[in-house]
Amino acid sequence: MIGFVTSLPHPDVCLSYRKRSLMMLDTLASILHQRDPDLRVVIVANDPPDCALPHDPRVEVVRVGFAPATTLGRPSDEGIEADKGAKLGVGASAVMRHTPTHLMFVDSDDFIHRDIATLAASDPRHPGWYAESGYLHQRGSRSVRLMTEGFHLRNGSTHVMRADLLAVPPDIDPDVERDEVFARIGRGVVSNTMGRHRPIVAFFKSLGAPLTPFPFPAAIWEIGTGENSSGALAGTGARLPLTEAIAHDFAIPVPDRAAAALQAAKVAGARVARRAGRLVGSDR
Repeated sequence: MIGFVTSLPHPDVCLSYRKRSLMMLDTLASILHQRDPDLRVVIVANDPPDCALPHDPRVEVVRVGFAPATTLGRPSDEGIEADKGAKLGVGASAVMRHTPTHLMFVDSDDFIHRDIATLAASDPRHPGWYAESGYLHQRGSRSVRLMTEGFHLRNGSTHVMRADLLAVPPDIDPDVERDEVFARIGRGVVSNTMGRHRPIVAFFKSLGAPLTPFPFPAAIWEIGTGENSSGALAGTGARLPLTEAIAHDFAIPVPDRAAAALQAAKVAGARVARRAGRLVGSDR
């Protein structure tokens, strides 16, 4: 069995907690679309998600009481690492009570391939996998961009890790403070596998348990949502149509042409506004 853990930011640092919750609902649908149904999902949040969750016994919401670690808008890397790392630590502890063979941390605005759980089940003792390749999707677009190298260095929904190698205790109380989560798991483990995603491959190599690349593009990184901490509005890689096959593999909705055109116009306007802001800032 594989455990998936995702988290929502504090409502006070979201432009719209309702919108952020609905994005998470799309991510949840993608996780539950796994071909192998033997899985568990934990959502960690300060407040209950502002949406109706599916009535699925495999889904659990764990609430924490952490104060906001960031500010509204573009939060600091340190704030994201502290808040996200501690939340994923609490969620990992909750999943460990179900004795999974592997864990995967999924950003709550992404989509994952439906064969990830099948791959993990095929080799329960495998140290894990990372996504060398993956797709970028501009929210509302009818196309994707395929990144063939280093996708795991840019996106957080890109690693499956053998659970026992993380050694997360199954009894962490959601009511504890962040520092207690770091102490129980180990700040190095939280920082290198939960709060950040860039160090994960090197971290597992240092354990003598190297991860291997997924045999398929493993995730879709959704950009241009207005709620992304990265603020990304554009991606790199070969542009491809968002086909029904890709949509089915990731359970990502394909927008109609009118909605796609409207979204493209909004993104173009946002890019112009961002450039204008930079030019004004350069004159100061």
